[in-house]
Parts: sequence; structure tokens; C-alpha cells
Amino acid sequence: MQEDVFHEVSDEFINLANDLSEDWAEPMLSAAILHAAARYNAFHFNNTDGDFDNENAAIEYYCEQYRQMLKENLSQIKNQ
Repeated sequence: MQEDVFHEVSDEFINLANDLSEDWAEPMLSAAILHAAARYNAFHFNNTDGDFDNENAAIEYYCEQYRQMLKENLSQIKNQ
């Protein structure tokens, strides 16, 4: 996946969240984004693997990806 395209798509979600923040509180939006990511990733797992014997490995993968991305973004914010 090309990094610039990845960030462009990510920015679209952030822009939507920023637009929604005019009507909704940030804690609710943050929770809704996490819920949406979980729903979409469950859908993606089911469509690409679908073998629920691999469910724990998928959960570990998604959680580790999130952990890495969160650490990276917190570091960027801290260093601004």
C-alpha cells in the first residue's frame, strides 16, 4: 500500500470526524470511531479469511496495529 494514499484515506476519516465534532462530543466520536473500526475489521476478516479458528490471531494483529499507530501519533503530537 502506498503511504501517501493510505494517509489520504485516513485524512478523509479525520475530516469526517472533525465535521461531526460540530454536533457531537469528542469522547463519543472517539468511541464511535473505535466501534466503526472494530465492525469494519470484523467484516474484513470475515470476507478475507473467514476461518474463526484464526480469530485470536486476527484480534492480536488488529490490536498490535492499533497500538503501533497510536504510539506513533502520540509521539508526533508530543514532539510538535
